[in-house]
Amino acid sequence: MSLPWSNERNNFRGYELLINYRIIGWLMEDGAMRNLASNRLFAGLKKEETSSIAACAKTRRYKSPDIIIREDNPATRLFIVKSGLVNFYTVTEKGQKILLRRFVPGGVFGIAAFLWEPMGYLGTAVALDDTEVATWEHQDVLRFADAYPRFSQNAFRLALSYIAEYARRHVSLATDTAQERAAYVLTHNAAQSGRVLPDGVSIDIRNEDLADLADISFFTVSRLLQKWERTGAVVKSRGRVLIRCPEKLLAAEASS
Repeated sequence: MSLPWSNERNNFRGYELLINYRIIGWLMEDGAMRNLASNRLFAGLKKEETSSIAACAKTRRYKSPDIIIREDNPATRLFIVKSGLVNFYTVTEKGQKILLRRFVPGGVFGIAAFLWEPMGYLGTAVALDDTEVATWEHQDVLRFADAYPRFSQNAFRLALSYIAEYARRHVSLATDTAQERAAYVLTHNAAQSGRVLPDGVSIDIRNEDLADLADISFFTVSRLLQKWERTGAVVKSRGRVLIRCPEKLLAAEASS
């Protein structure tokens, strides 16, 4: 299908948003993220090494809102999302839930299981829908990390990529507008887990989740979505956003 995107560079952030949208087509059709062997955690491993690790995994199934792991519990399992979506959040001292990340198929969490003396999980993981995860027990993770050093190196690299992402979000707070951050979250999630439809790309996301991931208030998210609907950029329904014209997510700001 032909996806609605433009070659016009509004600015670097706008161009990045359009690149996010352009990759939706091949990402959704490729299906590689559901294949354990293609996961970043197994990069550079020999086929037989990957097969040995994958054969030891157990598949667990969850339904919304099942809790997969709880914050501060000992990190004794490693997880890779095979299908479905997982929200990863933390709870503040005042009891407020803050969404840190959304894991899509291929997402890895529980990396602390690579430590000999596991620390607590950094957050709580909750299934958003019918979700399947591959999981490894602590002793198996340690055994494979010892046998295949590249396996643990990949985990370290993955952890650093998560830190880099949080650093990007911190920089974005100082350099990007609320609208730019919300637009980035929408297109990024669409590129990762959106459903390609004839009139755009649909993603399952609640207003409060969008607010947390974009580091803006619930009120601001509601106002932006209403404005985007008026311009034809999105169509909003309960727990879902249909992105119809991603370039308008920032064009609306430039004209306002």
